[in-house]
Amino acid sequence: MTVHRPIHVTPGSLFFAPELPIHANRATESFQLQEHTHDFIEICIVAEGEGEHYIDGTHFKVARGDLFYIPVGVSHVFRPRSAASDKRLFVYNCVFASSVMEDVFRLFPLERGMRTFFGELEEKKRWIALRDAAGEAERTLQRLFVESKQRAEGYSARLYAGLIELLVFVYRRSRSGASSAASREEGGIRELLGRIDRDCARTFRAGDIAAELGVSVRQLQRLVKSASGMSLGAYVQEARIKESCRLLGETADKIGAIAAAVGYQDLKFFNRLFKQRTGMTPREYRRRSGKTAAHGDRGE
Repeated sequence: MTVHRPIHVTPGSLFFAPELPIHANRATESFQLQEHTHDFIEICIVAEGEGEHYIDGTHFKVARGDLFYIPVGVSHVFRPRSAASDKRLFVYNCVFASSVMEDVFRLFPLERGMRTFFGELEEKKRWIALRDAAGEAERTLQRLFVESKQRAEGYSARLYAGLIELLVFVYRRSRSGASSAASREEGGIRELLGRIDRDCARTFRAGDIAAELGVSVRQLQRLVKSASGMSLGAYVQEARIKESCRLLGETADKIGAIAAAVGYQDLKFFNRLFKQRTGMTPREYRRRSGKTAAHGDRGE
């Protein structure tokens, strides 16, 4: 039987008051925060570091410039790539009540298409992932964070003005990117990385994947490097080592069985690679995790 952890609902009352239901923040992401939903809307962007973003059952590798629009009720959580102090993941976010969106469209002359667009996002609980390559949205979120923190006279108006900038940015980029080749390639690479994370034991051949995406092998490697910071082969290896760490810590399976489960039939190669990536052998990792090994497991 599969055990599903309850997903906590984070209330907007933790961040803003009823008289001004909008707030901007700068968060240091960690491994302590659990996956959660909101009773508010969130626009957030990775400002520094690298890591993962788990959202609505999908897993993304993220780095600076990755922006997300998250409707009410969509579950998500960020994770830094490492717990090391020099590998921290910083995220700017603007959170606001659904009523703010209603006020914006009632008080400001925004086009009907925008109202329809954002209305459908909320109705269908559809989130959006975008790249802010030029830093436009990040600069806006930085200004909103400063306004929320300093609360100088007129800060509430600046918050609304900045939110409108973000909404226009999300709308324009979503519309223009929907039919662009770059957007399709980016979506294909994100889907590929998600596939590798979910089923790392599979054989991923660059030629087959490139043909599937309609790009050259060289272009495929460039796209994977841009999205993940590493080559296709290195990404597969990282996903396999990460999954083997999970299995070592959460199961009593023999090390040889775990190596096979993540795609390695050569146990000596697996042990050598595991130590290169983690600094310890699989047996040492399991011992530190406190998991009891299967009876008679030599594994190394």
